[in-house]
Amino acid sequence: LKRAYTTLNLSGTANPYVYSSLMGFNECGKSFKGIIADSPFKKKNIKAIITEGVDTKGVNRNPSMFKKIIEKINEVIISTPENVGIFCASYKILRGLLSNGIEMVIKKTNKKLFIEEPGLSASENIAIVDDFKSMASNGGGVLLGVSGGRNSEGEDYPGDYMNAVVIVGIPYHLPTPRVEAKIKYYDQIFNKQGWNFGYLYPAIQRANQASGRPIRKISDKGAIIFMDSRFKDKSKWISGWIRKEIKVIPDEPNILIQHLSSFWNNG
Repeated sequence: LKRAYTTLNLSGTANPYVYSSLMGFNECGKSFKGIIADSPFKKKNIKAIITEGVDTKGVNRNPSMFKKIIEKINEVIISTPENVGIFCASYKILRGLLSNGIEMVIKKTNKKLFIEEPGLSASENIAIVDDFKSMASNGGGVLLGVSGGRNSEGEDYPGDYMNAVVIVGIPYHLPTPRVEAKIKYYDQIFNKQGWNFGYLYPAIQRANQASGRPIRKISDKGAIIFMDSRFKDKSKWISGWIRKEIKVIPDEPNILIQHLSSFWNNG
Protein backbone atom coordinates (compact mmCIF):
# COMPACT_ATOMS: atom_id res chain seq x y z
CA LEU A 1 0.00 0.00 0.00
CA LYS A 2 2.83 2.41 0.79
CA ARG A 3 4.35 1.84 -2.66
CA ALA A 4 1.10 2.24 -4.57
CA TYR A 5 -0.07 5.60 -5.87
CA THR A 6 -3.74 4.59 -5.91
CA THR A 7 -5.61 1.39 -5.14
CA LEU A 8 -9.27 0.52 -5.68
CA ASN A 9 -10.77 -2.31 -3.63
CA LEU A 10 -14.23 -3.64 -4.46
CA SER A 11 -16.27 -6.33 -2.71
CA GLY A 12 -19.89 -7.36 -2.48
CA THR A 13 -19.38 -9.30 0.74
CA ALA A 14 -16.53 -7.80 2.78
CA ASN A 15 -17.33 -5.83 5.93
CA PRO A 16 -15.82 -2.35 5.30
CA TYR A 17 -14.70 -1.83 8.91
CA VAL A 18 -13.03 -5.21 9.27
CA TYR A 19 -11.49 -5.10 5.79
CA SER A 20 -9.98 -1.64 6.23
CA SER A 21 -8.61 -2.64 9.65
CA LEU A 22 -7.06 -5.89 8.43
CA MET A 23 -5.58 -4.20 5.36
CA GLY A 24 -4.02 -1.49 7.51
CA PHE A 25 -5.50 1.48 5.66
CA ASN A 26 -5.23 3.61 8.82
CA GLU A 27 -1.58 2.67 9.26
CA CYS A 28 -0.20 3.11 5.74
CA GLY A 29 0.29 6.87 5.99
CA LYS A 30 -2.13 7.64 3.18
CA SER A 31 -5.72 8.79 3.09
CA PHE A 32 -8.50 6.42 2.14
CA LYS A 33 -12.23 6.63 1.63
CA GLY A 34 -14.79 3.90 2.12
CA ILE A 35 -18.02 3.97 0.16
CA ILE A 36 -20.97 1.67 0.80
CA ALA A 37 -22.90 1.66 -2.46
CA ASP A 38 -26.61 1.01 -2.76
CA SER A 39 -27.58 -2.46 -3.92
CA PRO A 40 -28.34 -2.61 -7.65
CA PHE A 41 -30.76 -5.50 -7.11
CA LYS A 42 -34.51 -5.02 -6.95
CA LYS A 43 -36.05 -5.63 -3.55
CA LYS A 44 -38.76 -7.83 -5.08
CA ASN A 45 -36.11 -10.20 -6.48
CA ILE A 46 -34.49 -11.10 -3.15
CA LYS A 47 -36.02 -13.23 -0.42
CA ALA A 48 -33.77 -13.58 2.64
CA ILE A 49 -34.79 -15.69 5.62
CA ILE A 50 -33.35 -16.78 8.96
CA THR A 51 -35.10 -19.84 10.34
CA GLU A 52 -35.89 -20.25 14.03
CA GLY A 53 -35.86 -23.66 15.67
CA VAL A 54 -32.66 -25.12 14.21
CA ASP A 55 -29.14 -24.82 15.60
CA THR A 56 -26.12 -26.79 14.35
CA LYS A 57 -23.90 -26.11 17.33
CA GLY A 58 -21.98 -29.28 18.18
CA VAL A 59 -24.10 -30.23 21.20
CA ASN A 60 -27.25 -30.04 19.07
CA ARG A 61 -26.08 -32.30 16.24
CA ASN A 62 -28.34 -35.26 16.92
CA PRO A 63 -30.73 -37.24 14.69
CA SER A 64 -33.72 -35.18 15.85
CA MET A 65 -32.08 -31.89 14.83
CA PHE A 66 -30.82 -33.24 11.51
CA LYS A 67 -34.28 -34.55 10.65
CA LYS A 68 -35.79 -31.19 11.50
CA ILE A 69 -33.29 -29.46 9.22
CA ILE A 70 -34.11 -31.94 6.46
CA GLU A 71 -37.83 -31.20 6.85
CA LYS A 72 -37.17 -27.50 6.40
CA ILE A 73 -34.86 -28.13 3.44
CA ASN A 74 -37.62 -30.20 1.87
CA GLU A 75 -39.99 -27.23 2.21
CA VAL A 76 -37.46 -25.07 0.35
CA ILE A 77 -36.97 -27.62 -2.43
CA ILE A 78 -40.65 -28.20 -3.16
CA SER A 79 -41.29 -24.43 -3.14
CA THR A 80 -38.47 -23.58 -5.55
CA PRO A 81 -39.01 -23.65 -9.33
CA GLU A 82 -35.79 -25.34 -10.38
CA ASN A 83 -32.34 -25.61 -8.78
CA VAL A 84 -31.43 -25.41 -5.10
CA GLY A 85 -27.99 -25.17 -3.50
CA ILE A 86 -27.38 -26.42 0.04
CA PHE A 87 -24.09 -25.41 1.63
CA CYS A 88 -23.28 -26.87 5.05
CA ALA A 89 -20.95 -25.39 7.65
CA SER A 90 -18.77 -28.51 7.43
CA TYR A 91 -18.53 -31.96 5.88
CA LYS A 92 -19.48 -33.31 9.30
CA ILE A 93 -22.86 -31.59 9.06
CA LEU A 94 -23.20 -32.68 5.43
CA ARG A 95 -22.63 -36.29 6.48
CA GLY A 96 -25.17 -35.82 9.28
CA LEU A 97 -27.80 -34.88 6.70
CA LEU A 98 -26.89 -37.88 4.56
CA SER A 99 -27.03 -40.33 7.46
CA ASN A 100 -30.45 -39.02 8.49
CA GLY A 101 -32.18 -39.51 5.18
CA ILE A 102 -31.85 -36.39 3.07
CA GLU A 103 -31.22 -38.43 -0.09
CA MET A 104 -34.57 -40.21 0.17
CA VAL A 105 -36.39 -36.96 0.95
CA ILE A 106 -34.90 -35.22 -2.09
CA LYS A 107 -35.65 -38.22 -4.29
CA LYS A 108 -39.36 -37.82 -3.48
CA THR A 109 -39.26 -34.25 -4.83
CA ASN A 110 -38.19 -35.60 -8.25
CA LYS A 111 -35.17 -33.33 -8.23
CA LYS A 112 -31.77 -34.89 -8.82
CA LEU A 113 -29.20 -34.72 -6.01
CA PHE A 114 -25.54 -33.87 -6.62
CA ILE A 115 -23.08 -34.21 -3.74
CA GLU A 116 -19.79 -32.33 -3.40
CA GLU A 117 -17.33 -34.74 -1.84
CA PRO A 118 -13.86 -34.03 -0.42
CA GLY A 119 -11.03 -35.21 -2.60
CA LEU A 120 -12.73 -34.69 -5.95
CA SER A 121 -10.40 -33.64 -8.74
CA ALA A 122 -11.07 -30.34 -10.51
CA SER A 123 -12.46 -32.13 -13.57
CA GLU A 124 -14.72 -34.36 -11.46
CA ASN A 125 -16.10 -31.36 -9.61
CA ILE A 126 -16.68 -29.42 -12.83
CA ALA A 127 -18.65 -32.36 -14.20
CA ILE A 128 -20.89 -32.42 -11.11
CA VAL A 129 -21.53 -28.67 -11.28
CA ASP A 130 -22.24 -28.78 -15.03
CA ASP A 131 -24.68 -31.66 -14.55
CA PHE A 132 -26.37 -29.77 -11.72
CA LYS A 133 -26.74 -26.65 -13.87
CA SER A 134 -28.18 -28.71 -16.72
CA MET A 135 -31.08 -29.70 -14.46
CA ALA A 136 -32.33 -26.10 -14.54
CA SER A 137 -34.11 -27.01 -17.77
CA ASN A 138 -34.78 -30.62 -16.88
CA GLY A 139 -36.90 -30.77 -13.73
CA GLY A 140 -34.53 -29.18 -11.24
CA GLY A 141 -31.57 -30.33 -9.18
CA VAL A 142 -30.10 -30.03 -5.70
CA LEU A 143 -26.40 -29.40 -5.06
CA LEU A 144 -25.24 -30.44 -1.58
CA GLY A 145 -21.86 -29.01 -0.59
CA VAL A 146 -20.01 -26.95 2.01
CA SER A 147 -19.57 -23.26 2.73
CA GLY A 148 -16.04 -22.12 2.04
CA GLY A 149 -15.67 -24.68 -0.75
CA ARG A 150 -15.04 -24.14 -4.43
CA ASN A 151 -18.72 -24.49 -5.33
CA SER A 152 -19.95 -22.01 -2.73
CA GLU A 153 -17.35 -19.34 -3.53
CA GLY A 154 -15.69 -19.94 -6.88
CA GLU A 155 -18.74 -20.75 -8.99
CA ASP A 156 -21.63 -18.60 -10.25
CA TYR A 157 -25.20 -19.82 -10.74
CA PRO A 158 -27.14 -17.10 -12.59
CA GLY A 159 -30.70 -17.50 -13.81
CA ASP A 160 -32.27 -20.85 -13.01
CA TYR A 161 -28.88 -22.46 -12.37
CA MET A 162 -29.64 -21.77 -8.69
CA ASN A 163 -32.97 -20.27 -7.64
CA ALA A 164 -32.49 -20.78 -3.91
CA VAL A 165 -29.57 -21.33 -1.57
CA VAL A 166 -29.68 -22.80 1.93
CA ILE A 167 -26.80 -22.12 4.31
CA VAL A 168 -26.90 -24.83 6.99
CA GLY A 169 -25.02 -23.70 10.08
CA ILE A 170 -22.45 -20.97 10.71
CA PRO A 171 -19.20 -22.12 9.04
CA TYR A 172 -16.77 -21.53 11.88
CA HIS A 173 -13.26 -22.93 11.56
CA LEU A 174 -12.24 -25.57 14.06
CA PRO A 175 -10.48 -23.83 17.00
CA THR A 176 -7.03 -25.07 16.00
CA PRO A 177 -3.81 -23.66 17.55
CA ARG A 178 -3.37 -21.56 14.39
CA VAL A 179 -6.85 -20.04 14.73
CA GLU A 180 -6.38 -19.43 18.45
CA ALA A 181 -3.02 -17.76 17.77
CA LYS A 182 -4.66 -15.48 15.20
CA ILE A 183 -7.39 -14.52 17.69
CA LYS A 184 -4.75 -13.72 20.32
CA TYR A 185 -2.76 -11.64 17.83
CA TYR A 186 -5.81 -9.67 16.69
CA ASP A 187 -6.76 -9.07 20.33
CA GLN A 188 -3.43 -7.29 20.77
CA ILE A 189 -3.55 -5.34 17.51
CA PHE A 190 -7.24 -4.45 17.33
CA ASN A 191 -8.26 -3.66 20.91
CA LYS A 192 -9.73 -7.00 21.99
CA GLN A 193 -11.43 -7.64 18.65
CA GLY A 194 -9.63 -10.95 18.13
CA TRP A 195 -12.69 -13.20 18.31
CA ASN A 196 -14.66 -10.99 15.92
CA PHE A 197 -11.83 -10.51 13.41
CA GLY A 198 -10.21 -13.93 13.62
CA TYR A 199 -13.16 -16.26 14.17
CA LEU A 200 -16.62 -14.75 13.69
CA TYR A 201 -15.95 -12.56 10.66
CA PRO A 202 -14.28 -15.29 8.54
CA ALA A 203 -17.23 -17.60 9.27
CA ILE A 204 -19.86 -15.04 8.30
CA GLN A 205 -17.79 -14.11 5.26
CA ARG A 206 -17.99 -17.71 4.07
CA ALA A 207 -21.75 -17.63 4.63
CA ASN A 208 -21.95 -14.32 2.74
CA GLN A 209 -20.08 -15.81 -0.20
CA ALA A 210 -22.39 -18.82 -0.33
CA SER A 211 -25.52 -16.70 0.04
CA GLY A 212 -24.68 -14.66 -3.05
CA ARG A 213 -24.43 -17.61 -5.44
CA PRO A 214 -27.97 -17.30 -6.93
CA ILE A 215 -27.82 -13.51 -7.39
CA ARG A 216 -25.20 -12.81 -10.05
CA LYS A 217 -26.99 -10.69 -12.66
CA ILE A 218 -29.21 -7.64 -12.18
CA SER A 219 -32.17 -9.62 -13.49
CA ASP A 220 -31.65 -12.62 -11.18
CA LYS A 221 -34.28 -13.59 -8.64
CA GLY A 222 -33.26 -15.75 -5.70
CA ALA A 223 -34.11 -16.95 -2.21
CA ILE A 224 -31.47 -17.08 0.53
CA ILE A 225 -32.20 -19.16 3.62
CA PHE A 226 -29.89 -19.05 6.64
CA MET A 227 -30.82 -22.29 8.38
CA ASP A 228 -29.50 -21.74 11.88
CA SER A 229 -31.17 -19.51 14.46
CA ARG A 230 -27.75 -18.22 15.59
CA PHE A 231 -27.58 -16.10 12.43
CA LYS A 232 -30.18 -13.85 14.05
CA ASP A 233 -27.69 -12.57 16.63
CA LYS A 234 -24.95 -12.27 13.99
CA SER A 235 -27.07 -10.55 11.33
CA LYS A 236 -25.16 -7.25 11.50
CA TRP A 237 -22.22 -9.09 9.90
CA ILE A 238 -24.28 -10.33 6.94
CA SER A 239 -23.78 -8.38 3.70
CA GLY A 240 -25.89 -5.23 3.70
CA TRP A 241 -27.77 -5.94 0.47
CA ILE A 242 -28.99 -9.21 2.01
CA ARG A 243 -29.40 -7.95 5.57
CA LYS A 244 -31.88 -5.28 4.47
CA GLU A 245 -34.23 -7.99 3.19
CA ILE A 246 -33.91 -10.53 6.03
CA LYS A 247 -36.96 -11.80 7.83
CA VAL A 248 -36.76 -14.12 10.83
CA ILE A 249 -39.49 -16.73 10.58
CA PRO A 250 -40.80 -18.85 13.45
CA ASP A 251 -40.37 -22.58 13.83
CA GLU A 252 -43.67 -23.68 12.32
CA PRO A 253 -44.53 -26.45 9.83
CA ASN A 254 -44.88 -25.33 6.20
CA ILE A 255 -44.05 -21.69 6.93
CA LEU A 256 -41.14 -21.80 4.47
CA ILE A 257 -43.55 -23.05 1.83
CA GLN A 258 -45.84 -20.09 2.51
CA HIS A 259 -43.05 -17.51 2.26
CA LEU A 260 -41.30 -19.00 -0.76
CA SER A 261 -44.42 -19.84 -2.75
CA SER A 262 -45.66 -16.24 -2.49
CA PHE A 263 -42.19 -14.98 -3.44
CA TRP A 264 -42.01 -17.07 -6.59
CA ASN A 265 -45.64 -16.50 -7.55
CA ASN A 266 -45.36 -12.71 -7.38
CA GLY A 267 -43.58 -11.80 -10.58
